[in-house]
Amino acid sequence: MIAIYLKGEKMEHCPWLNQLDQNSSLYMPYNVDYDFQYFPELKKKLKLLINILEKNNAPKALIVCAKNYKNKVVKAIDLYYKGNIIDSHLIIKDLVKDCYGKYSVFDVNNNPAFPASPQKEGNEVQLFRARLSDHMIEFPAEEMLHIPFKNRSIVKSERFSIPGLPCLYLGNTSYVCWIEMGCPPDFKFNVSPVVLDNTQKIFNLAVSLQDFYNTLDYNKTTREEGFCYLIKLFILNMATSFRVKETNRNFKSEYIISQMVMLACKDLQLDGITYHSKCVSNDNFANVLGVNLVLFAKYDGKGFLSKICEHLEIGDSFNYSMYKQLLASQKYKGYRLRIDDPLLNKNIGSFKRQFPYRETMFYGFDRYLFANWEDRKISKKYERILKV
Repeated sequence: MIAIYLKGEKMEHCPWLNQLDQNSSLYMPYNVDYDFQYFPELKKKLKLLINILEKNNAPKALIVCAKNYKNKVVKAIDLYYKGNIIDSHLIIKDLVKDCYGKYSVFDVNNNPAFPASPQKEGNEVQLFRARLSDHMIEFPAEEMLHIPFKNRSIVKSERFSIPGLPCLYLGNTSYVCWIEMGCPPDFKFNVSPVVLDNTQKIFNLAVSLQDFYNTLDYNKTTREEGFCYLIKLFILNMATSFRVKETNRNFKSEYIISQMVMLACKDLQLDGITYHSKCVSNDNFANVLGVNLVLFAKYDGKGFLSKICEHLEIGDSFNYSMYKQLLASQKYKGYRLRIDDPLLNKNIGSFKRQFPYRETMFYGFDRYLFANWEDRKISKKYERILKV
């Protein structure tokens, strides 16, 4: 586990956390074969979570918070299935409002979803935007933004977006973009470098047991307050961390809560959500290298693009297959990435077979994209598009 360096003396004082850590049934993401299995399996996972807390002397306030959120998440899904969509949404909106605060809302560069050493906090977060093509092509920067509002008819249901409402999905490595897009052939995979101006307020759902470990150094009052906030986010994360193998579905139950959370965050004037990729084998392989950021493309009735595009810089795409054809003389430029922090566990794969990220082509591709980004300014052409 990522938090192994924190175990030992601290763990003796937190047996419930130790038990959560050791129970593989709670490792996210969760996999089921069919859509109808999502709800009963989620209830089973939530019941297991509560049982572990109760049987291992977790703080009473923590147990109360966990039970409350568990019951309300279950009720929200039940109401949705019965067609009471508005009531379902109001429950999730109240839950998001309840856990809104210093443990859940951050600007991008100081978001714990993108970890860094304390002395490096505030440094830019390198992000990546990917797009597929049937032919090797270089997309100009403006074509790597969200689907324009004039084309909203092609926007389909995604984990944190609903049909007709565009969002901009970004990853913190080219690798996570690749697995999110179904591990496409190299020649189809095109990636642009992206940075944000750090004015956005982001709701962080990229919560794991590591975050509980990180609060153990706090005094008792602050620690238990942190535990209560984190368990709320953890339960919302559990409800949104399912993968269903069933194909050709018009409706996806595992998207109910995540889409409700997205709508709640929009109502609260937040700009996006960070979350761990659900395409990894285990969320321990997402904590550093598999973080996604979805930005809401808010529509104000003017133009084809959201104002969120004014707060980012994006480069032209580069094809992954083309990158792999380059000799070392074309890849000599260095660029320090946020994920280069030596304290971070940076492996990809699975517990059975894992690889250091620095020893993959994806890592070199990440560095290349930023090192060779010629223009970190929004082009005049792009500025004209925003004004349309």
